[in-house]
Amino acid sequence: MSQLVGLITLHGLTSAWIGYGAVMKTLEMNPQLLPPPILKALTSIAKSMPGDSMAFLEGSLRVIIGAEIFLAIAIMFSAKYARALAILTLSLFCVILVYAIVTTAMKDGITVALTSGCGCFGEKGLPASAMLTVDALLLASAIFLAPRRRTGGALTGSFIPPVAGAVVGAAVAVFWPTPEVIVVPRDPADTQPAPAPTPSAPQAGGIGSAWPESPTKYDKIYFPKFNEWVGKPFRDQKLALAISRPMPADIEKGDWLVTFSRPDCGECQKFYREHFSKPRKERVLKVSIKDSTGTPLPMSCVGCEEREVYRAKSKDERSPEYLLQTPCVIRLKDGVVTAVCTDVDKPEELAKVLGEPASAAEPVPPVAHVEQPAKRPDPALAWPGLPKKIERNYLPEFAEFVGKRFNEIPFATLIDGGVPGDFLAGRWIVIYFREDCDHCHTLLSSYFTGKLPVRTMTIAIPDADPNNIMENPCDECAKVSLLKGPTYIVGTPVVLSINDGVVECVIENVDDMAALEACLKFPK
Repeated sequence: MSQLVGLITLHGLTSAWIGYGAVMKTLEMNPQLLPPPILKALTSIAKSMPGDSMAFLEGSLRVIIGAEIFLAIAIMFSAKYARALAILTLSLFCVILVYAIVTTAMKDGITVALTSGCGCFGEKGLPASAMLTVDALLLASAIFLAPRRRTGGALTGSFIPPVAGAVVGAAVAVFWPTPEVIVVPRDPADTQPAPAPTPSAPQAGGIGSAWPESPTKYDKIYFPKFNEWVGKPFRDQKLALAISRPMPADIEKGDWLVTFSRPDCGECQKFYREHFSKPRKERVLKVSIKDSTGTPLPMSCVGCEEREVYRAKSKDERSPEYLLQTPCVIRLKDGVVTAVCTDVDKPEELAKVLGEPASAAEPVPPVAHVEQPAKRPDPALAWPGLPKKIERNYLPEFAEFVGKRFNEIPFATLIDGGVPGDFLAGRWIVIYFREDCDHCHTLLSSYFTGKLPVRTMTIAIPDADPNNIMENPCDECAKVSLLKGPTYIVGTPVVLSINDGVVECVIENVDDMAALEACLKFPK
């Protein structure tokens, strides 16, 4: 009986277990989901090698996938080599998992170590502790329930199964395509200053009648080109009709500002704090887009009417995708759009919508008591925006940033939504972090709460676990995020000091207190 159990476990369960891991890695093709010890070793090698670090990392992932496919096929069909291959493979898996659990426990605690994933089965795999349990049971079976070697088969005792496994593994590793990253392009018109307000007469049957009823069918994707709205009735725009009812009865009378924001958007929080913390002369309609997974932030909008865009009411429905950058704001005059602003970091564009002088509409620096006023940035050194080509994976070598202009580093320009208008002038601290990272939260809580002596910007890496999001404790920080889509192979937190746009120093090991404080150079 034990021989039969050993036979089924070895050639069936063990090969399927290893093969499933290879399949999931192949479908996701994401190096960041490799077990932490493997990823740490590979990234260390990649950074020390000349040439394309990302190509090395992706190539290493393909080699691992090929090796796992070879092992799964060889263990399934080979009688001569299956047991030895299984013992070696499962022993290696157990060593890697034990190391990963121990190092995570030392850093983040035993609970996190036992419940966090290991990447063995991709993004939605089992916790490391569960993987270790299964690997250990399969290893014990291979050692103590050794099946009697099969005889009489043409293939089971030969070299053919391992060779076949090697061929299949190599073919998948070499020829399996890398999934493309699809990034929704921004319409160029949305980043240009809005045209001057043009009065528009009410249209017959439009302005002045009751607000239209909710659509019977919502669009799958809303991708508004706001600048095309100017001079047209607000009610004629599909996004306007997706706003929840009832609409304010006088939305088409007098002056209105309509804002679009997301509950977890740090830039939105700053926007409301600067421009809507006191009652305004215009009426304000605050529209929330609740398609985000981050921790909601408090957003004071005094005197505002609050609504939200449509979301699915049941599991059988699919919510629309709202492809617009937040925050954004439009101005209405008697129901007609007269101005729009899709980039609140552009003072001239924002002033046209809010009706404020451009100087009053400029972003307020996070620190009110910086000793020396920052110099205005050279217009020729403006922030470049997103790069034209988006890679699938990024492995930044931060040490090479020192001495370079931050706005000329390709990885730095992946910030989605731009940076504060005065970012390239004076001194700034920049922190790359993840919202589910305990180490990052500790750093921010220790050095970046309350009044800050140096202007600071936090850059969130958008791959955090939505179930473990922690609120950013830095109230005075400018809060931005990297572009969603690519895989960012970055150990967080990372701290940079930037002066007049040039990187002065980089700290990747924030546990080195002396180096960290020397880089921060906070006044005593």
